[in-house]
Amino acid sequence: MLYCIKLVCNGCDLAATRRGMYDSCPFCRTPLPADDASKLAMVQKRVSKGDADAIAHLSCKYYFGQLGLTKDVPRAIELYTE
Repeated sequence: MLYCIKLVCNGCDLAATRRGMYDSCPFCRTPLPADDASKLAMVQKRVSKGDADAIAHLSCKYYFGQLGLTKDVPRAIELYTE
């Protein structure tokens, strides 16, 4: 699973669920974003800090037109090649 732009293994995700952490990130314990705008803001914050995983993630969102973004393949390629 992908939380806070960090990959968390299924075992850690399962352990967090068994502890009752349904609405927070098992990696950093922050509440999970409820809507696309909040998710996009979280990703863009990480992108602005130069996080390579976040840049690749945002690139995919532009490529497929997700999180309220319009599909923009040239922008996706630009981000992916940064």
